Amino acid sequence: MMARRTTSQARPRRSSPVRAAFLSRAVLCDLGGISERQLAVWEFEELLAPARVIDVGGRREPLYNRETLRRIRVIRTLAEELDVNLPGIGIILHLLDQLGR
Repeated sequence: MMARRTTSQARPRRSSPVRAAFLSRAVLCDLGGISERQLAVWEFEELLAPARVIDVGGRREPLYNRETLRRIRVIRTLAEELDVNLPGIGIILHLLDQLGR
C-alpha cells in the first residue's frame, strides 16, 4: 500500500494593488521589434493607440501598456508570417476585439 501524501492547507494570498505599467514609444518599439516609423503608420491606420498621453515639458508624450505590446506582436505575425495587408489586419483586429479574444 502506498503512503498517502498529506498537504497543508494553502493560505490565501494577499492581493497586491495592481498598478498599470506604461511604456514609452522607444521602449515599446524596442520590445515589439518595430521602428518608430512603423508604429506611427499603425497608429495612423488606427491599428494601435496609446493607452495614455501625458504632458512632459510642454510636449505630449504617448504611453503604451502591455496590451499594446501584445497587439504589436499579433500585427507582426499577421503581416510577416501570414502576409496580410494593412486593411486585412484592421479587419482581423476588429473581429478579435469583438470576440473579446
